[in-house]
Amino acid sequence: MWKECESYKHKCAKEIVKGWIDSQYKLKTNEIDFMIGSQSRNRDEVWLEYPVGYYAHPIDHATDEYEAWRITHNKPIYKYMKDSNSINTLFDEEWDECVGYKMIDGDCLETNNNPVPTYQQCRKNNFKVVAILDIAVQHKGQIYQGIEICHKNPVSDQKIKKLKDMGLNSLVEIDADWVLNQVGIPEEIKIKRILI
Repeated sequence: MWKECESYKHKCAKEIVKGWIDSQYKLKTNEIDFMIGSQSRNRDEVWLEYPVGYYAHPIDHATDEYEAWRITHNKPIYKYMKDSNSINTLFDEEWDECVGYKMIDGDCLETNNNPVPTYQQCRKNNFKVVAILDIAVQHKGQIYQGIEICHKNPVSDQKIKKLKDMGLNSLVEIDADWVLNQVGIPEEIKIKRILI
């Protein structure tokens, strides 16, 4: 049975670009006055496959309609608020459970190097995924830069609009072939398109 999935080229290019950003605090690009990476000398977190969307909050008030729905479906009704999203509030600040971490003696200890929830974890926690960024760069508790790796298809106008509506202020597209043709960290990253 054939199944559509991510290509090795796309996957490898994402991991390489993440490694470049992780290894240096700032990377020059072919675009004037545009840098990839930190806005300060402090190292920022860089995430792969970062879900962008809305956090769900249970509705507090109990009306007859609410109670009937809750009893029928055996779960509370959630409300999605536009200003409560994963661009301006990171997952570890919003969710009670540790995502990508294991709770030991009341502390969250990292169990993997990517504490970003999977799509399935998002659904389980009533998080409404709008889009998934190939690479997200965090600074001061917010996602300030998104990077999309383009292998076969460029980023759609629909995805760009969704990310812009969510409050993302910087989104660029980098060509996967260009990334894989590099030997070591380049002096300058070639941006295919500035999207936001």
